Amino acid sequence: MQTISNLTLLLLLISLFNNCDKEPSSNTEELVSYLSKPSLAMYGDSIVASWPVQEQLSDFNTVKFAFPGIDTAEIHSSVENDKNRYNACLYEGGINDFLGNYSPTQSQVDATIDRQIQSIQILVTRCEHVVALNLWNVEFPWPTLAVAMINAGMKERINFVPRIDTELLIQNDMLSDGNHPNKNGYYVLSKAVREQLKPFFPILYLNE
Repeated sequence: MQTISNLTLLLLLISLFNNCDKEPSSNTEELVSYLSKPSLAMYGDSIVASWPVQEQLSDFNTVKFAFPGIDTAEIHSSVENDKNRYNACLYEGGINDFLGNYSPTQSQVDATIDRQIQSIQILVTRCEHVVALNLWNVEFPWPTLAVAMINAGMKERINFVPRIDTELLIQNDMLSDGNHPNKNGYYVLSKAVREQLKPFFPILYLNE
Protein backbone atom coordinates (compact mmCIF):
# COMPACT_ATOMS: atom_id res chain seq x y z
CA MET A 1 0.00 0.00 0.00
CA GLN A 2 1.40 3.38 -0.93
CA THR A 3 2.59 5.70 1.79
CA ILE A 4 1.35 9.27 1.93
CA SER A 5 2.24 12.04 4.37
CA ASN A 6 -0.39 12.26 7.09
CA LEU A 7 -0.29 16.05 6.94
CA THR A 8 -0.79 16.05 3.17
CA LEU A 9 -3.73 13.67 3.47
CA LEU A 10 -5.28 15.76 6.25
CA LEU A 11 -5.00 18.94 4.20
CA LEU A 12 -6.57 17.19 1.22
CA LEU A 13 -9.50 15.94 3.31
CA ILE A 14 -10.10 19.41 4.74
CA SER A 15 -10.00 20.92 1.26
CA LEU A 16 -12.37 18.36 -0.18
CA PHE A 17 -15.00 18.42 2.52
CA ASN A 18 -14.97 22.21 2.96
CA ASN A 19 -15.71 22.65 -0.72
CA CYS A 20 -19.45 23.29 -0.69
CA ASP A 21 -19.67 23.80 -4.44
CA LYS A 22 -19.27 20.08 -5.11
CA GLU A 23 -21.48 17.12 -4.48
CA PRO A 24 -20.24 14.59 -1.88
CA SER A 25 -19.78 12.01 -4.62
CA SER A 26 -17.42 14.37 -6.44
CA ASN A 27 -15.36 14.82 -3.28
CA THR A 28 -15.17 11.06 -2.86
CA GLU A 29 -14.04 10.57 -6.45
CA GLU A 30 -11.27 13.13 -5.97
CA LEU A 31 -10.13 11.44 -2.78
CA VAL A 32 -10.08 8.01 -4.43
CA SER A 33 -8.14 9.45 -7.37
CA TYR A 34 -5.63 11.03 -4.98
CA LEU A 35 -5.15 7.85 -2.95
CA SER A 36 -4.67 5.74 -6.08
CA LYS A 37 -1.66 7.76 -7.23
CA PRO A 38 1.86 6.75 -6.17
CA SER A 39 3.77 9.30 -4.11
CA LEU A 40 6.90 10.92 -5.54
CA ALA A 41 9.29 12.99 -3.41
CA MET A 42 11.70 15.19 -5.33
CA TYR A 43 14.91 16.55 -3.78
CA GLY A 44 17.12 19.11 -5.45
CA ASP A 45 17.80 22.76 -6.22
CA SER A 46 16.12 25.28 -8.52
CA ILE A 47 15.74 22.65 -11.24
CA VAL A 48 13.32 20.67 -9.10
CA ALA A 49 11.83 23.77 -7.47
CA SER A 50 10.69 25.08 -10.88
CA TRP A 51 9.56 21.70 -12.25
CA PRO A 52 5.89 21.96 -13.39
CA VAL A 53 4.90 18.69 -11.77
CA GLN A 54 1.18 19.41 -11.55
CA GLU A 55 1.07 19.65 -15.32
CA GLN A 56 3.73 17.16 -16.38
CA LEU A 57 3.81 14.55 -13.59
CA SER A 58 0.14 14.55 -12.65
CA ASP A 59 0.09 10.75 -12.36
CA PHE A 60 1.96 11.14 -9.07
CA ASN A 61 1.26 12.81 -5.76
CA THR A 62 4.42 14.89 -5.74
CA VAL A 63 6.13 16.68 -2.88
CA LYS A 64 9.21 18.83 -3.40
CA PHE A 65 12.17 19.43 -1.11
CA ALA A 66 13.98 21.90 -3.33
CA PHE A 67 15.06 25.52 -3.24
CA PRO A 68 16.99 27.75 -5.65
CA GLY A 69 20.70 28.12 -4.98
CA ILE A 70 21.18 25.28 -2.51
CA ASP A 71 24.20 23.01 -2.75
CA THR A 72 24.56 19.28 -2.15
CA ALA A 73 25.22 19.78 1.57
CA GLU A 74 21.88 21.57 1.95
CA ILE A 75 20.10 18.99 -0.20
CA HIS A 76 21.59 16.31 2.05
CA SER A 77 20.14 18.09 5.08
CA SER A 78 16.70 18.10 3.42
CA VAL A 79 16.99 14.38 2.82
CA GLU A 80 18.07 13.72 6.41
CA ASN A 81 15.31 15.84 7.93
CA ASP A 82 12.46 14.28 5.95
CA LYS A 83 11.42 11.11 7.77
CA ASN A 84 8.45 10.17 5.57
CA ARG A 85 8.30 7.17 3.28
CA TYR A 86 7.39 7.34 -0.40
CA ASN A 87 6.64 5.11 -3.34
CA ALA A 88 9.33 6.84 -5.37
CA CYS A 89 12.02 9.48 -4.88
CA LEU A 90 14.07 11.57 -7.27
CA TYR A 91 17.46 13.14 -6.53
CA GLU A 92 18.98 16.06 -8.46
CA GLY A 93 21.73 18.51 -7.61
CA GLY A 94 25.41 19.40 -7.75
CA ILE A 95 25.90 22.41 -9.99
CA ASN A 96 25.54 24.96 -7.17
CA ASP A 97 28.62 23.53 -5.45
CA PHE A 98 30.70 25.14 -8.22
CA LEU A 99 29.08 28.47 -9.08
CA GLY A 100 31.90 30.75 -10.20
CA ASN A 101 34.45 27.93 -9.96
CA TYR A 102 35.76 27.32 -13.46
CA SER A 103 38.79 25.26 -12.42
CA PRO A 104 37.46 22.61 -10.03
CA THR A 105 39.80 20.04 -8.55
CA GLN A 106 39.07 16.34 -8.66
CA SER A 107 38.88 16.28 -4.86
CA GLN A 108 36.18 18.96 -4.91
CA VAL A 109 34.16 17.01 -7.44
CA ASP A 110 34.64 13.79 -5.47
CA ALA A 111 33.32 15.53 -2.34
CA THR A 112 30.18 16.56 -4.24
CA ILE A 113 29.61 13.03 -5.48
CA ASP A 114 30.20 11.69 -1.96
CA ARG A 115 27.36 13.90 -0.70
CA GLN A 116 25.14 12.81 -3.59
CA ILE A 117 25.78 9.17 -2.72
CA GLN A 118 25.12 9.74 0.98
CA SER A 119 21.78 11.37 0.20
CA ILE A 120 20.72 8.68 -2.25
CA GLN A 121 21.67 5.92 0.19
CA ILE A 122 19.31 7.46 2.75
CA LEU A 123 16.53 7.64 0.15
CA VAL A 124 16.99 3.96 -0.65
CA THR A 125 16.00 3.16 2.95
CA ARG A 126 12.68 5.02 2.79
CA CYS A 127 11.63 5.00 -0.87
CA GLU A 128 10.45 1.96 -2.77
CA HIS A 129 12.15 3.24 -5.92
CA VAL A 130 14.86 5.88 -6.31
CA VAL A 131 15.95 7.66 -9.48
CA ALA A 132 18.99 9.95 -9.82
CA LEU A 133 19.39 12.61 -12.48
CA ASN A 134 22.71 13.39 -14.12
CA LEU A 135 23.43 17.02 -14.86
CA TRP A 136 23.23 18.07 -18.49
CA ASN A 137 25.61 20.08 -20.63
CA VAL A 138 25.42 23.71 -19.53
CA GLU A 139 26.73 26.89 -21.11
CA PHE A 140 29.05 29.58 -19.77
CA PRO A 141 28.85 31.37 -17.32
CA TRP A 142 27.63 28.18 -15.64
CA PRO A 143 30.49 25.90 -14.48
CA THR A 144 30.84 23.78 -17.60
CA LEU A 145 33.97 21.87 -16.57
CA ALA A 146 32.59 21.01 -13.12
CA VAL A 147 29.38 19.69 -14.70
CA ALA A 148 31.32 17.46 -17.09
CA MET A 149 33.43 16.13 -14.21
CA ILE A 150 30.38 15.52 -11.99
CA ASN A 151 28.62 13.62 -14.77
CA ALA A 152 31.66 11.43 -15.34
CA GLY A 153 31.89 10.70 -11.63
CA MET A 154 28.19 9.94 -11.32
CA LYS A 155 28.35 7.48 -14.19
CA GLU A 156 31.22 5.69 -12.49
CA ARG A 157 30.03 5.72 -8.89
CA ILE A 158 26.23 6.07 -8.81
CA ASN A 159 25.36 2.70 -10.26
CA PHE A 160 23.30 1.28 -7.40
CA VAL A 161 20.06 3.05 -8.39
CA PRO A 162 18.64 3.87 -11.83
CA ARG A 163 20.22 7.04 -13.19
CA ILE A 164 18.84 9.09 -16.05
CA ASP A 165 21.62 10.39 -18.30
CA THR A 166 19.99 13.72 -18.95
CA GLU A 167 22.95 15.08 -20.92
CA LEU A 168 21.82 12.71 -23.68
CA LEU A 169 18.30 14.18 -23.61
CA ILE A 170 18.55 17.90 -22.94
CA GLN A 171 19.70 20.04 -25.88
CA ASN A 172 20.75 23.69 -25.82
CA ASP A 173 17.41 24.86 -27.23
CA MET A 174 15.66 23.22 -24.25
CA LEU A 175 17.37 25.58 -21.79
CA SER A 176 16.18 29.06 -20.86
CA ASP A 177 19.50 30.43 -19.60
CA GLY A 178 22.10 27.85 -20.47
CA ASN A 179 21.16 25.73 -17.44
CA HIS A 180 17.51 25.79 -16.39
CA PRO A 181 15.09 23.89 -18.63
CA ASN A 182 12.34 25.66 -20.51
CA LYS A 183 8.90 24.05 -20.78
CA ASN A 184 10.05 21.68 -23.52
CA GLY A 185 13.10 20.72 -21.48
CA TYR A 186 10.95 19.89 -18.49
CA TYR A 187 8.65 17.88 -20.73
CA VAL A 188 11.61 15.74 -21.82
CA LEU A 189 12.71 15.29 -18.21
CA SER A 190 9.19 14.40 -17.07
CA LYS A 191 8.82 11.86 -19.84
CA ALA A 192 12.12 10.23 -18.88
CA VAL A 193 11.17 10.09 -15.19
CA ARG A 194 7.74 8.70 -15.98
CA GLU A 195 9.18 6.01 -18.27
CA GLN A 196 11.70 5.03 -15.59
CA LEU A 197 9.02 4.64 -12.88
CA LYS A 198 6.07 3.48 -14.96
CA PRO A 199 6.87 -0.28 -14.88
CA PHE A 200 6.63 -0.24 -11.08
CA PHE A 201 3.18 1.36 -10.93
CA PRO A 202 0.54 -0.29 -13.16
CA ILE A 203 -1.94 2.45 -12.23
CA LEU A 204 0.02 4.80 -14.52
CA TYR A 205 -1.07 2.77 -17.55
CA LEU A 206 -4.73 3.64 -16.97
CA ASN A 207 -4.37 7.20 -18.23
CA GLU A 208 -3.13 6.19 -21.67
